[in-house]
Amino acid sequence: MKTQNIVVQRILFLMLSVAVLSGCDREETLQPQSIFEQNEVESTNELDVYLKNEFRDPYGCNVIYKFVDRYIDPSKSAVPPRLDVVKPIAELIKQAWIEPYNKASDQGEEFLRTYFPAEIVLLGSPLYNGDGTITLGIADAGVRVTLTQANDYAPGNKDWIVQTFRTLHHEFAHIVDQNFNFDVEAFYDISNEDYTTPGTWTQETQNSAIARGMVTPYATSAVGEDFAETISYIVTTDPAVFQATYLTAEDCTGQGQDCIDRNAGRVRIQQKYDAVVKYMKEDVGIDLLVLRDEFLSSIN
Repeated sequence: MKTQNIVVQRILFLMLSVAVLSGCDREETLQPQSIFEQNEVESTNELDVYLKNEFRDPYGCNVIYKFVDRYIDPSKSAVPPRLDVVKPIAELIKQAWIEPYNKASDQGEEFLRTYFPAEIVLLGSPLYNGDGTITLGIADAGVRVTLTQANDYAPGNKDWIVQTFRTLHHEFAHIVDQNFNFDVEAFYDISNEDYTTPGTWTQETQNSAIARGMVTPYATSAVGEDFAETISYIVTTDPAVFQATYLTAEDCTGQGQDCIDRNAGRVRIQQKYDAVVKYMKEDVGIDLLVLRDEFLSSIN
């Protein structure tokens, strides 16, 4: 009997040990962040000190270029940016985003000190989507902006700069909207039934988007994207080019209904142009045309 009790006690001990080990493993799964990371000594390397001084200290923003897999959808993949592109891109963010906003705001630097995102995540590659499209940027709940394709940066590559900052100004427009509550319903009424059904915006062309009263095919996907695309294209497009492409009517003599539809769409784009310029000026305190001029001057 004594031997049997000892065997039972050993079995119970082993069962308890397994339960404890399983509990520890589950705890690590639920809380994957290491306790040592929280107490990690602050980096003193030149790049991290620069990012701290230029972004974290004045704007409360962490520029994140490491451990990228924590900041993307687990079903997608991306690579981190090369170290040699991080500082030049950060300098461009200051030059082509922060400084233009500081000059265009009636609050000066205080506007971005209040509304600048808490995190900017840099990814070296695009994020590939299941429908064959790529994601160029993400704005998360007003606290994080993610920029992709950092590894394509090269000094003087204006196409990359315009595309990247078009994405950035688009994502920040979402943050502005989340804080200042743009009248989406009135904006929606300008084009209403001309928005595409989910997932079909990729079938649109530039001309068909204009006919729908929108500046890009992506703008046709939802009213919020239309709002953000309108702002980003106003800011990042030479005013003469914007006028000729999106606002000035074509001569439709002999060109048929498509041309007439594009001109009708341009009338609606003008209405949206006026609406966002007025909103940004009166509700947000940002002169969008000054922002545009300062941005274009910063990259030329």
